[in-house]
Amino acid sequence: MKNHLHKKLIAKVGGIYEETPDDNPCTGSEIYLILQFEETQIHISEMEISSCNKESNHKIGTYNWRLASNDTIHVDFIAKEIENTYANLLQLKLKDENIIGNITHQNGKVVAYIFKEATAL
Repeated sequence: MKNHLHKKLIAKVGGIYEETPDDNPCTGSEIYLILQFEETQIHISEMEISSCNKESNHKIGTYNWRLASNDTIHVDFIAKEIENTYANLLQLKLKDENIIGNITHQNGKVVAYIFKEATAL
């Protein structure tokens, strides 16, 4: 975990696409989940980038975390703060020096995302 402290880690976790009657190139967005681990706390936020490159950020919260003996990362989420975000139903694990986030989507499908150090998107 020491390699991941004090760095922004990011994964593309979703997309929003809207149908319109005209040919509008700005109707889609990509959603990213951003994690920043400190020694005892994790900062979590979502970033949305529209197909017209408009960026908006939403801070979800700061929570205590700990690494269990089975390499599961336990985060002390506050349920009310993570409602309607991609952090809801997020499970984190350290595997082969990577942070893996398993997210259970609304359709029940569990998808694994690898969080990489943030660079220019």
